[in-house]
Amino acid sequence: MSAVIRLPSPLRASVGGATTVPIDAADLRALPAAIADRYPDLAARVVRDGAFGRFITVFIDGEDARFLPAETDLTSARVVELLPAVSGGAG
Repeated sequence: MSAVIRLPSPLRASVGGATTVPIDAADLRALPAAIADRYPDLAARVVRDGAFGRFITVFIDGEDARFLPAETDLTSARVVELLPAVSGGAG
């Protein structure tokens, strides 16, 4: 079973405007490579040197992936969210 990547507006153009795309990755460690293989334009925005860039936060079924082990099984995951950092402010 594959998980679904939910994409915010800034990343949708990388996958033809889709709000969600399927992804097959065995575990959290394999996720960046799976994205690079299937969605190279998206990977160019979120993956650096085989890992997620420092300004991308990943959530697996609502849990922050920074606090999950690399072996976290994604075959039973339902939703992967990729959230780019937002900067700026009033002024």
